[in-house]
Amino acid sequence: MAGKRVLAAGKFDILHLGHIAYLEQARELAGEDGELIVVVARDTTILRERGAPPVFPQEQRRRIIASLKMVDEAVIGYDTTDRTKIVADYQPDIIALGYDQEIDIEQLSLELERRGLRTKIVRLERKDADGLSSSTTIRRRIIEYYKNNGTVR
Repeated sequence: MAGKRVLAAGKFDILHLGHIAYLEQARELAGEDGELIVVVARDTTILRERGAPPVFPQEQRRRIIASLKMVDEAVIGYDTTDRTKIVADYQPDIIALGYDQEIDIEQLSLELERRGLRTKIVRLERKDADGLSSSTTIRRRIIEYYKNNGTVR
């Protein structure tokens, strides 16, 4: 069976085991001879969605993701509101969505169909990531640590 081209996406700010579990599942969808392309969110996207800038700039996050052995290519997301443009450019067989990514699969499928794209969308399941598996939880823990130890500068 031929491998698949899989597109996965995320912010990947403060990389943690939850991100690794997500990318490992996406890699499994691609198969041994498939390809995993990871789209790293732009700084402006994170600022818009989170209301705060990322800890690590987009190029640093892209380089970290690109260094992972399960990733074939890491790219920075496009500066557009058209979510299907990057899909049209990379032509993946599958889009792998994380369990917590707030995307309406039905709406995305319709958008892809309108563009003539036959990309399958797969919602991945939450995997136990042995500990801290949320960037938000990690940021809170760091803030609490420095608050409680009086070392916030």
